[in-house]
Amino acid sequence: MAADPFRREYRADPGTFVGTAFLMGVFFTVVTVIVVRAENHPAIKVLVPGLLIGIAALRLGTEMRTRTCVSRDRILKRGLWRTTATPWQAIQGIETRRGFRNSHVVIRDCQGREIWLPHLGSSEVDVDKEARVLREIWEKRRGSRWEPIPDVTTSLPRGG
Repeated sequence: MAADPFRREYRADPGTFVGTAFLMGVFFTVVTVIVVRAENHPAIKVLVPGLLIGIAALRLGTEMRTRTCVSRDRILKRGLWRTTATPWQAIQGIETRRGFRNSHVVIRDCQGREIWLPHLGSSEVDVDKEARVLREIWEKRRGSRWEPIPDVTTSLPRGG
């Protein structure tokens, strides 16, 4: 059976977890040792290591859970706490947003909301290429009766 040409998934590279966990672990261990050995209030000795562990767990949990899934029916943005599914017919545009240091892919839905897609940033993929691929899938899957909503599409910036 052939692979589905519309199915794509963007998520963090598992190799980044090892490097991130190692660097965070070294940093947090050094800070924790300094805080615990210093003459601080006992609450500080508990709170600082607890906060550092919480930050590390939240960061790694976010990287492991978030992803963008593309299927025949929709684009699914999976976040740490919430999942947003946008059907192809409801998408009004797929754009590349350029920042000072990086760029990422966003979709504009029928209500005019701009939805940032996780793991479709310049630090992880070729943003222009992936935006083009997503636009091609959208043009094929949105249906023959799809029409742009003028209020939404006129607010889209031109030129990516």
